Amino acid sequence: MQFLYKLKFIPFALLIFLISFACIPTTLAQTEIFAFGGYIVSSKIKAEKGEFSIEANPDYGLGIDIELRRGMQLEIIWISTQTHVTIAEPRLDEPTDLWDLNIHYFQIGAVLEMGRRKTRPFFAFTVGAALFDAKDPDVNDEWLASFTMGFGGKYDFSDNIGIRLQARLLVPLVFSGGGLWVGTGGVGVGVSSWAPVVQFDLTAGIYIRIGGRGRPKSIKDIQN
Repeated sequence: MQFLYKLKFIPFALLIFLISFACIPTTLAQTEIFAFGGYIVSSKIKAEKGEFSIEANPDYGLGIDIELRRGMQLEIIWISTQTHVTIAEPRLDEPTDLWDLNIHYFQIGAVLEMGRRKTRPFFAFTVGAALFDAKDPDVNDEWLASFTMGFGGKYDFSDNIGIRLQARLLVPLVFSGGGLWVGTGGVGVGVSSWAPVVQFDLTAGIYIRIGGRGRPKSIKDIQN
C-alpha cells in the first residue's frame, strides 16, 4: 500500500513537467530532465506537550531545468519523503510513536550555474508549497508555503547525460499574521511568518539534456 501511495503523486508531478514544456518556445531551449534520491533530516519541533521529532529517511524526486539565458535556468521540482513522527514528553523516559507522515514539496524557482564547462557548480532557490500528509484519520493534512535553497554541482558524461549532486535546505512556513498601515511615505503591508521545522537533504541524481546547443567544446563556442 505504501508503494501505491507513492505512485499516485507521480502523475501529478509529471503533469507539472508537461505544462512546463508547453511554455517552451518553438525553438526548444536547452532543457534538463532529472531524477534524484538522497537522505533528509529534520529539526525538532518544540511544543507544550513535548518535543516532536520527524525521523530522518530517504527522499527522492523529479525535476526539470529550462534554460532562460546563459547561466540561468527555470527549475520546477517535486520532492517527497515517507517518514514517522514521535514525541518525547518530559514525564516519560522513552519517545512515543505518533503517526507515519508523508511530506511533499512542489516548487518553482531559479538555478544559477557558474561556467559552461564539463563540471559546473550551481546555486538554486525555489518557492512553492509543502504538503504534510499524516497517515492518521484523526490528524488533518497541512498545506504550507515553503522555500528551498541549496548548492551543488553538475558533471556532464556527454552532451546529453550527466550527474547532479546537491545539498539543500527545505523550509515550510506558517504565516501568523499581517497588517496594513498608512503613513506619510505611502501605504505598507507586513506579514509575519515562522518555520515550524527546517529540513536538510543531500541528493544525487542523473539528468538528460535535450534541445539547445549543448556543452561548448571550444573557446569559440563559449564566446558565441
